[in-house]
Amino acid sequence: MKPLGIVTPWFGKDLKGGAEQQAWQVATRLAAQGHAVEVLTTCCRSFLDDWTSNYYRPGVKQEQGIKVRRFRVDRRNEAAFARVNSLMLNLPSSTLKPQVNPVSPEDSLIFASENINSNKLLSFLKRNKDQYHAFLFLPYLYGPILNGLPIVADRAFLQPCLHDEVYAYLPEVANTFYLACGLLFISEGEAQLATRLYGPGIISKSSVAGAGIEAGSSFDENLISVGSFGVKQQRFVLCLGRRDSGKNTDLLVKAFAHSKQRNPNSNLRLVLAGPGNQSYSGLAPDLIDLGLVEEREKESLLANCLALFQPSQNESYSRVIMEAWFYKRPVAAHRNCLATAIAVEKAQGGWLAETELEWSELFDKIDQIGDEHLAKYGIKGQAYAEENAAWNKIIQRYEVALNLTKKAVGSPFQSHSRKLREIHQLLPNLAYGDAISNHAIEIRNYLRQCGYRSEIFVRYIDQRVAHEATLFSPQKLDHQAGLIYHHSIGSELTKYAIAHSGSKCLVYHNITPAEFFLPYRPDIAKLLEDGRAELKQLAQHFPISVGDSTFNVEELLEVGFTESEVLPIIVNPKKWDAAADASLMRQLQDGKTNLLFVGRIAPNKRQNDLIEAFAHYLTFDHEARLILLGGYGLTDPYYFHLLNLIDKLNLANYVLLPGLVTEPQLLAYYRTAHLFWSMSDHEGFCVPLVESMWFDIPILAYKSSAVPETLGSAGLIFTTKSDLVQVAALAKLVVKDKELKSEIITAQRQRRNDFLTELGHSKLDNLISKMENVSV
Repeated sequence: MKPLGIVTPWFGKDLKGGAEQQAWQVATRLAAQGHAVEVLTTCCRSFLDDWTSNYYRPGVKQEQGIKVRRFRVDRRNEAAFARVNSLMLNLPSSTLKPQVNPVSPEDSLIFASENINSNKLLSFLKRNKDQYHAFLFLPYLYGPILNGLPIVADRAFLQPCLHDEVYAYLPEVANTFYLACGLLFISEGEAQLATRLYGPGIISKSSVAGAGIEAGSSFDENLISVGSFGVKQQRFVLCLGRRDSGKNTDLLVKAFAHSKQRNPNSNLRLVLAGPGNQSYSGLAPDLIDLGLVEEREKESLLANCLALFQPSQNESYSRVIMEAWFYKRPVAAHRNCLATAIAVEKAQGGWLAETELEWSELFDKIDQIGDEHLAKYGIKGQAYAEENAAWNKIIQRYEVALNLTKKAVGSPFQSHSRKLREIHQLLPNLAYGDAISNHAIEIRNYLRQCGYRSEIFVRYIDQRVAHEATLFSPQKLDHQAGLIYHHSIGSELTKYAIAHSGSKCLVYHNITPAEFFLPYRPDIAKLLEDGRAELKQLAQHFPISVGDSTFNVEELLEVGFTESEVLPIIVNPKKWDAAADASLMRQLQDGKTNLLFVGRIAPNKRQNDLIEAFAHYLTFDHEARLILLGGYGLTDPYYFHLLNLIDKLNLANYVLLPGLVTEPQLLAYYRTAHLFWSMSDHEGFCVPLVESMWFDIPILAYKSSAVPETLGSAGLIFTTKSDLVQVAALAKLVVKDKELKSEIITAQRQRRNDFLTELGHSKLDNLISKMENVSV
């Protein structure tokens, strides 16, 4: 196999820093497993050195079985970089918004171009990318990564070592996340942070590989003191790591001081150990600041502490937490640091705190709690660490993620076993952003993947998706080909579907009852009535049928179809692996509550009920807007009805009707929404419900038609519209109650997996098999 190239700005066994150690460990351990590994790095020695200094000679050198290629660093405008860097570091964290550039485009470009860089390295990537199996870039914020990854994006994996810091909000950084073909994270919290910053489109290409530790390798049972501090004689809480305000050391020291004020007779001590430019000695009674300690001293501190406190909010992973757990020591972490908080919660290996008071109370708790109770937390933490921080398991995950042990996966329908050579689809129209159209495209793509010739034939084509379909004429459809006919409205194509003599299947997407449209669009109502009449006729000619929900299948069975089953619509988050509209992202993150509904402007969607309920919502939350996203005709009577209602209720400044939008705009509306609110009276499936689940938007929906089925146990359903004030109050509760919102999102994250590609393709396999078995 071709070598794996690991691209990192600095490389060496003795380099300090989590990302530097991760690069060394991954490179050497993959090489030890027999994989060809090359490191592509600069001649600069370390992060702490001058980034224009070529400490090492350029060229190739073997280091512990790894070929290391070093390239000369470039000259750079250090003053320009320092100005931009200082500007960013002084921005309040409250000003940072996902997908909103924290500085000007010119300044973010300066950060990327005047960073540590090597044009020699970039040129090598351009010339030689085909000579490598894949590239792993780490960490995320330096020039060789920002400028190198786009060159080899089709085989690039990014291990960002991401923190919630200003650099993560730069568009140049976001671009690397979207371009990479795979993302490897050190912790689940880091992966969740990335999804929050860059959207759910990255989820399908993400994996948590982890980071290993080697606890105990330097432990010395005979070591009884570190300096003058007796590690075996004292009761102490340990804070291990860099000692400065950026790591919340100041917060922890103040909290300990307050605990000592409340408990002056306590013999509990706080021990700080790690690098830093200031001493905290004397700032609180019984505070011991040891400064930087040796490895064996660190191990002894971990082995003998009562608990480890990790107050930092900016961590992509915390090795010291895993090390503490290996010694069966409980851990306290900051509630707002996803990487550490999620680990502590999942392990049940300690506690979470946020405010100075909470940390102070935790000191009290540790002081008073018994050793047996502490041990219970420590044992649970140890079990978690053994699964998530053991190098042998971690390297196996790297091998899978980087396709180093890739196995060929064949289609279940090999050419020699197929009777059909072609399976095409027929539907009235293909429209941009339409759920039925997207479903047809997904089916077409899978049929081609299985080796079938497959086209989408339609009567009308939206020019924005003209490349996806072919205008139908009877001559283009071979009578021996398989045919999948999508039915949702009356159409002149129905007679051709009935007449087709080859193997065929009907996919039913539901026909909206005509009475919804009769007061507004009698012409549409007539098409819907025709479609329902045609459905009974189709039942006599289609031995194979599916509906995209049980609700739809039941309708098929009622009109005479036999043995119909559910073929759910696939909602693959991969389609959102791109940047959202930047101006909308800025506009919609203005502090207002964004209440969203997505669906065409139509009487059955009951946008009028939503507008009336929203008028009541505004009495609870004055800073809110209602966004009704979906296509409409400018002369549509129902659209005019909504405009009149908005005017009557004085909501013109609060309700947005954007119409049809682009994909980047749709992304912006989803990513900034605080609630998905549906009042719809009739849905055959309702794809936006599942889409909202991927964007972690809590859902509040009226119980109608297929809505409860699509939601499953996710979302929150209400059963009556008789009291819109009560419905509005429920909406406010979902938006404002953090605990309720968290419960809803947790259930939605589980439910959305039922509509992923794998399950949908499995159902398609069954459908194809049936069509093969009845082929002529």
